[in-house]
Amino acid sequence: MSLVPSFAELERHLQRDWRLRWDEGQGLAITLLEVAEGAAMNARYHCYNAVFAQPAGVQLPQHGYRLCSPEGAEWQVMLTPIGPDEDGDRHLLQAIFHVKRDGTVATQL
Repeated sequence: MSLVPSFAELERHLQRDWRLRWDEGQGLAITLLEVAEGAAMNARYHCYNAVFAQPAGVQLPQHGYRLCSPEGAEWQVMLTPIGPDEDGDRHLLQAIFHVKRDGTVATQL
């Protein structure tokens, strides 16, 4: 398994529920709203980001969370709050990934 979810893995599960965990508990269901390409440092790297919506009334801080895909794969990722969604109902979290094109992790911002 890779150290971070791939762009294809994220894209395959758009608009689906993922699970966010920060301890041994059940965690929290979050929805993957968007996946977008970013600007890589050079042609050897791939940069992309994922935006997740938290349930209404929840506003988690920036933190290293355990992100679990709908298929059960898990990764440790840094998620950062980026404000509410367009309706103002749910708060959003974003992860930014910067990986070598050969699949090894360069950095996760």
